[in-house]
This record gives sequence, C-alpha cells and structure tokens, in this order.
Amino acid sequence: MIIAVVNQKGGVAKTTLAVHIAAWHLEQGRRVAFIDADGQSSSTRWLRAASLPAALFTEARPDEIIGLSGTLPATHDVVVADGPANLAESTRALLLVADFALVPCGVTIPELESTAETIRMLQSARKVRNDGTPAAHLVLTRVRSDRFVLTREAREAAGLLGLPVCTNVLRLREAIADAPGQRTVVWNMGAKAARAAREMLQLLEEINRHANETTNRHRSPDRRTTSVPAKRNDNGTAVHA
Repeated sequence: MIIAVVNQKGGVAKTTLAVHIAAWHLEQGRRVAFIDADGQSSSTRWLRAASLPAALFTEARPDEIIGLSGTLPATHDVVVADGPANLAESTRALLLVADFALVPCGVTIPELESTAETIRMLQSARKVRNDGTPAAHLVLTRVRSDRFVLTREAREAAGLLGLPVCTNVLRLREAIADAPGQRTVVWNMGAKAARAAREMLQLLEEINRHANETTNRHRSPDRRTTSVPAKRNDNGTAVHA
C-alpha cells in the first residue's frame, strides 16, 4: 500500500504525520519504504536521526516518484510519502500512484481554503485513474481545543470540501513539536509525552483503518490487508514485539 501525505500548503504537519505513520507500521513488523518528496528533506533528517529502519528515498522529481511507486510495493508492505509544499507536479505524481491520500489541514479558514486546491488535484487524479483511487481522508492538525469555536467551525467547513474527515485530530502538543529535536517519535518520549502519545496512536490507528477499508475495495481478495491496532501500555507508550 502506498500512503501519500499531501497538501500544497506548508506548515500543516505533513512531515510529523508521515514520519509517525512510518514508525507505527515499522512497529507492527512491516517492511516500510519512505519517499521524502519535500525539498527541505526534514523527514529524511528525522528518520535518520531516529534510526528508524525504513528504506529511505529522497526524491521530488515527478518521473522518479512514479518510477519508485512501480518498484517499491514489490519489496515493501507499506510505502509512505511525505509530499511537498508548492510543488504541484510532484503532488500530482503522488496522487496518481497512491492507494490512500491523507490531507492534513490546519483549523483556520485560510488554511482550509488553501487545502481546497489540493483536493481539486486529488479529484483530477481520480478522473485520470478512473478507478476511484486514491481513497482519501482529511485530518485537522494543530488543534488547540475541541471547545474552541474555531475548531468546531473548521470541522464543519472541512466537511464541505468533499473529503471525509478523521474523527481524531492532531493536537498542538509540546511533545509533538519536540519529537524531531529529540530524534524520536512521540510514544518513545516517556511519561511527559504520554497524553500526546495516546492521542497520536489513536489517530494513527484510525488512519490505518480508513486506509485498509477504502483501498481493500479496489483490491482482489488475496491482496487485502487487515487493520492491526498498535500495541501500547496504559501510559500510551508503544510495546515492542
């Protein structure tokens, strides 16, 4: 399965989500490849610093992205791609090859308006592919509180963009912001990050469930995957097999 984390808008936590999705699948024992299509290479540095054993490919050229998508699924269970900001052709290439697209979006109206362009690109890719793929969900990021009027309005507005919206959100937590500097993922940061870890794992489990449910509709029975919940302790820390 190829999972692309995409949004033409920068600063919406694409890299944070992509790295944590890759780490989550690695902890399920899956073979993971990672395509860093963002010119800043932030996810490349993070993955290397965290010593996460994903096969890493730093490539933003559309033709190379399409080429990798044809070879990596044969040797890896999951391919995660961190999409670029402001590189429309690379984003289009990812949408033309992905099984599932995750579209992170901040909670302000300008961020939602900017995200609409990415959704138009996704819809165009579906027309070209003519098979309903990529399946996609939108996820709200940098959420301060569900009680804020802005958050409620953002969820309502997101629902009008034409994509289903994840129930769980990526909250604005200090631990999540600190994770790249700590060279790890949030569930390996100890008790101080337990709340952020629980929230992140709940979101990743939901994303995995949506990815499996939607992509399995387009697969033959022998290629279908199952949703496996992350193993964790009561404090949210992952339990390694």
